[in-house]
Amino acid sequence: MLSALGYDCKSLISEEGWRWVFYNIPIACANRWTTLCISIIIGCGSVIRSGILHTQKKKEFNSLYIVLFVLVILTSVLLLCALHPHSPLLSVTGQIKNSPFIHGLPTILIWCIIFLSTLYALLAQHIKTMDDFSDLFTYGIKKFSSVIVIAMLLSFIISCLIYIFN
Repeated sequence: MLSALGYDCKSLISEEGWRWVFYNIPIACANRWTTLCISIIIGCGSVIRSGILHTQKKKEFNSLYIVLFVLVILTSVLLLCALHPHSPLLSVTGQIKNSPFIHGLPTILIWCIIFLSTLYALLAQHIKTMDDFSDLFTYGIKKFSSVIVIAMLLSFIISCLIYIFN
């Protein structure tokens, strides 16, 4: 309908459009945005399930202090690796701008949060069995599963719009 009105666009219901849809469904639904969304959901679930938000006992505070110490070490190592003059995490021109470090930073931060919340749960003895361990990682997915579906749907819709108008 848009092309009949004079807009330069492609149709999803043409032969080429159907081919594009069937070829690109997995690519459009499983891209870096949905991966980031799933990582964030796992991170939120691990923080909630680890009990770090409800620290009350002295033993739990000791665990929290250890986790904060490990956070300082992790941050120092990441910055040391990223800011070293010959680091492979810098861009081709040797700058931090547009570097692999900047592009990977959101995912690295989320997985550091997951690691630290897991460490806290282990130190505070909130994880006692393998079931507790797997529940820590799957809690967010169980609790926020609709967000994953919405993220995949939005990702597919955006990909379709890019195909139509590009």
